[in-house]
Amino acid sequence: MTYIIANKKERLQKQELKRLLLKLFGKEISDSPDIHILNPEDKNSIGIEEVKELQQSMRFKPFQEEVQVGIILNAQKLTHQAQNSMLKSLEDSSETSVYILCVDNEKNLLPTIRSRGVILYPKREEGGEGEVPVDKSDIENVMETFFDLSPIEQFNIIEEYSENKEISLTFINGLEETLREELELDIKNGNIDSSQRNLEFLKVVEKSREKISSNCNRKLTLEAMIMQLKT
Repeated sequence: MTYIIANKKERLQKQELKRLLLKLFGKEISDSPDIHILNPEDKNSIGIEEVKELQQSMRFKPFQEEVQVGIILNAQKLTHQAQNSMLKSLEDSSETSVYILCVDNEKNLLPTIRSRGVILYPKREEGGEGEVPVDKSDIENVMETFFDLSPIEQFNIIEEYSENKEISLTFINGLEETLREELELDIKNGNIDSSQRNLEFLKVVEKSREKISSNCNRKLTLEAMIMQLKT
């Protein structure tokens, strides 16, 4: 069986992936010898060799669970040659050997790949914006490298985390925690100038939290906050 999770937002892809794994395994599972993940990380493309390694790991029967899963993240990076090399594996996939491709848009996969899979389109949870689930660990991971990203990458993240009030406030809380940790280090190391700067940054973050709590435009508030933190 092959599933294709298609959405431009990785957060929604991960939510759908988590739900799908729960369905396949019948329980929450994150670390298992029967979960094989191909993640290109900083690579611009996924080639045949990487795909072959994944296929090799999927050759045998499940080791621990009743099903094994091969996951390809950022599947839009698969070269055409790599996608063609997967066709036989996808055809031979079964209820006990499942492939999951996470992609920003299903049209970035060859028609022959799309025809072999069930396409899932993850959406925001219904029932009001306050009920949209927030994966705090994802936001913590984002904050670890946020200030090292380019302005375009930062504003793309802001657009994603301005979807609703809960997500925006969680983003701000993560930013505040990062700044407080830096402040503690500055004080410990006697970095007066840096500690004063981080104190001012914390004031900016607090004002932004107040604006979002008061239902001001979330995207504009977060963008203005980041611009102030860059000065």
